[in-house]
Amino acid sequence: MSRVATPPQAAPVSKPLPIPHDKIAMRAYEKWVKRGRPPGTEVQDWIEAEKELKTEYAKSPMAGAKR
Repeated sequence: MSRVATPPQAAPVSKPLPIPHDKIAMRAYEKWVKRGRPPGTEVQDWIEAEKELKTEYAKSPMAGAKR
């Protein structure tokens, strides 16, 4: 008898949920206000807000349905 090896199956790739622009904007604004409204941090605040929301949406797929 010979053994046939079955190739490993790749994990299904789920499509990332789109984060609404207004949610990122609001989170970035909140971060900016908490920092004391410093000038010149809008890009950093936006990137951090987007990253946080992506993590939250990944943990809770239902978050995308509550638009």
